[in-house]
Amino acid sequence: MKLGKIIWIISLILHQGTSLAEKEKKLPKPQYHWENILIPPASEKEPFLRRFSVDRALAYLEEGATAWTRNRKCLSCHTNGTYMVTRPALTRTLGKPSNEIRRFFVQQLHEFRSIDLTELRSGIKPTQVAYVAQGLAEWDAHVTGILSGETENALALMLQVQGENGDWKNTDTWPPFESSNYQSTTVAALAMATAPKWLRARTNLAAVRKTRQYLRTHVPHDYGSLLLLWVGTRWPGLLEKEMKQKLIDMIWTHQREDGGWSIRTFVAPEKWGRGNRATKLRAE
Repeated sequence: MKLGKIIWIISLILHQGTSLAEKEKKLPKPQYHWENILIPPASEKEPFLRRFSVDRALAYLEEGATAWTRNRKCLSCHTNGTYMVTRPALTRTLGKPSNEIRRFFVQQLHEFRSIDLTELRSGIKPTQVAYVAQGLAEWDAHVTGILSGETENALALMLQVQGENGDWKNTDTWPPFESSNYQSTTVAALAMATAPKWLRARTNLAAVRKTRQYLRTHVPHDYGSLLLLWVGTRWPGLLEKEMKQKLIDMIWTHQREDGGWSIRTFVAPEKWGRGNRATKLRAE
């Protein structure tokens, strides 16, 4: 039995007094697991810390991305994809992100470049290419400050899989990330806007205009509007001042009584993709 699993079982036994055999049978499947890294799934029964811990939050992000990458060996928007598009921005405060995850993104780029374009434009692959481009662009913007050759190649490949109407193909299986072409197009747009000096390059104007037009005319729901506002914080001139304010006002209308927000209020389950997961979402 792996050390991480043993520690997890012992901690549960100490808290609940259940025998090892009984507890092991009842253990939920870990959300992330690789050798000594073992992270349980999210649960409303999880105890709370008395004080916020940056170190524990950072460890959760680092270990989750590492375990997923080593175990699954694929680029996932909800794990290592999200890690690379958000973690680099914390470099000044928390230090450099994982070099291992960046190397994996570069490896994925090489693999995607070896795939025939017809195949690369199918399924969720255009979304994965967009995540590679944004992840590498974020690294350049926040870690090195210089546009790398890998990021240039990722952006060039990303433009080759852009749809005729300006979008990037996605799937509608797992909301909110794998839910719509609009969501994946915001990822591609953030890659363009974040890569140092790339957005201003005159050679990219046609793709930039097509992407801009799609984002402004195909907003699917309030959650899509939230993503549009995020892109607008990076992309100069994408949104007029009045439009930005309208989106901000929309966000305030979704604030809940306890002061927080819930993704569920921004879009009904039937509106995610084709609504094919509405029953499961409502049951959660």
